[in-house]
Amino acid sequence: MRITSKKAVLLLAVAVAAMNLSGCETFKKKFTRKQSPKKVSVVLYPQDYKGIYPNAVLYSNHFNYWRSWTEDLLDCLDTQGSNKREKLAAARAVEDLQRMQDLLTAEKKEELTKYIKFYENLKKKVDFGQPDKTEASSLRNDLESRRRVIMRKFEPSEVKAYILKEEEPIKPIQTTEQTLPKK
Repeated sequence: MRITSKKAVLLLAVAVAAMNLSGCETFKKKFTRKQSPKKVSVVLYPQDYKGIYPNAVLYSNHFNYWRSWTEDLLDCLDTQGSNKREKLAAARAVEDLQRMQDLLTAEKKEELTKYIKFYENLKKKVDFGQPDKTEASSLRNDLESRRRVIMRKFEPSEVKAYILKEEEPIKPIQTTEQTLPKK
């Protein structure tokens, strides 16, 4: 008994179809539509958070923020980064210096004022346009020397005695986001 090639192909096709249809699941389960999982709604419980920190912690935070923004600005001046990034770094460095100044007593406030003025002038130069290589090098050197002085004189451990006590009021300062025009 010889099986012809047409019969062999037909037998093979039937065998493959039977194997596919038999599978692991029953025939009914195999062809029924599966339901999507039900969505669970998230329930949020609001909590009162005062967000009040001691002045020493606030000063330390703003000192660290100022330091990172200054390093970012130095990095931009080195690599001729984007002007938008330079403007942001300069603006935020000035904001954090002003916040540090608000947390200090009168005698240390006066000392920090000249450094704030330097940063404001630097901000104006950066806002005017991206400096060329020679001007950027000069700005970078001035900024680096002022940064070292501020790091030495106004480090949180050095000015701990000059930080305002919690009972003394602190004037609020407007941030860059608050001064942006409303859409």
